[in-house]
Amino acid sequence: MKFILLTILVSFIVANPIAPSCQISRHVATEDGRSIEVTCEDDMKYNINLQDKEEESTLEVTGDKAGENFNFLKIEHRGNDMYITLQGTTFSVKDENSVEETAKLEELLKNPDFSSFSTAVQQVHDKLKLPGWESPSVLFLYRIGMSLHHPLLSLQGIEVLDTDILDYHGPSPRKQCQLNGWKADSAEQLIREDCTGTCGPTCKMCWQWVCGDCCIHTGCLRHDGFCRGRYGPLHKDCISLRGVLWDTITDTQYDC
Repeated sequence: MKFILLTILVSFIVANPIAPSCQISRHVATEDGRSIEVTCEDDMKYNINLQDKEEESTLEVTGDKAGENFNFLKIEHRGNDMYITLQGTTFSVKDENSVEETAKLEELLKNPDFSSFSTAVQQVHDKLKLPGWESPSVLFLYRIGMSLHHPLLSLQGIEVLDTDILDYHGPSPRKQCQLNGWKADSAEQLIREDCTGTCGPTCKMCWQWVCGDCCIHTGCLRHDGFCRGRYGPLHKDCISLRGVLWDTITDTQYDC
């Protein structure tokens, strides 16, 4: 399994050395959801549909390029269950990874028409500033975006520290943590630990609209446990998006 996941990750990074830029071309809010269209330089137009109802949340990502339609993925959370649909086949996050699921995921990550998705998600985060802590479907979107964004940052050699992170940590932080977040007493130690738990792909970037700040949060800490642990992004629960969308240890949906 580890060899299969390594092959998938390397193929994804080599196929997508530098993601094209994207911009939001349409945003429509409804009573219980949102429809967002993001157009990228590679001519891919992503349609992101978010819906949150009582005990039910859905994220669906489709695309359009030169008249060709794509059904990339669909995430459904119903009560205590969650499902991932890849290329028309649905898998429960509570089941063990199957050969079919791995093949479907590999097909998605190696698809050049999906290569700009992480950049599209970052545009949604940075421009629309949708609070992830108020919407499970938005949180699903951010988690997937961060999971795919991490290898791209590493490959591009981005070493700049996001100074917004430092505002929340140290003995006398300039800003206070929100929701259930907490600060690190030593900013230097936090940096040495690559800003684990601060809701972003390492210290290079903080996604403040995931949990409202750049503090340490339980959901982000659990996510980093999968994606930065012994096997890093090769952990099956990270690369399959399971560890991003669902805590496979405590069997609960992620939150802040």
